[in-house]
Amino acid sequence: MLSFFEILGLPEHFAFDEKALEKSYFDAQREFHPDKFIGKSPKERNDAILHSQLINEAYDTLKNPLSRAEHLLLLKGYEVNAEESTSISSPLLMEMMELRERIHNNAGDGRALLDAVEEVKAQAKQCTTDIDVAFSADDLARAVSETTRLSYLIKTLEEAYVMLYRFKS
Repeated sequence: MLSFFEILGLPEHFAFDEKALEKSYFDAQREFHPDKFIGKSPKERNDAILHSQLINEAYDTLKNPLSRAEHLLLLKGYEVNAEESTSISSPLLMEMMELRERIHNNAGDGRALLDAVEEVKAQAKQCTTDIDVAFSADDLARAVSETTRLSYLIKTLEEAYVMLYRFKS
């Protein structure tokens, strides 16, 4: 499996310096940008385009905590895809159902809906911290569990934002 960390020359850690990510990305793009290969052979130009696309994909994946966690887990042999998983724990399922119900129940009250969104954002932030702790302790089972939870929290946030948008319209 191709490591996006390796492509950008970064250590394979969940938590890292975002400025280092930016620097690595721009350095890699400067080196492999297709414009630098004008006048080269068609193969060299095509390789530069493909490499530039790969650099973009690596950057987009690593800058997002959820996709970064999923990528790290995939590198370690764990595939996390909450949408296709049939082994979601009952407590997680109940937690998400209650959270979504709370958001839906507050769809008509802008202040309560905003409060619910802030609560979910705080939970997602804590979940991201928990993922970092799990990776740091090499507790991959917990990293999988927290990554799955983060995936559901993000989906819940997206639904809540749609409701907020409709509320404001």
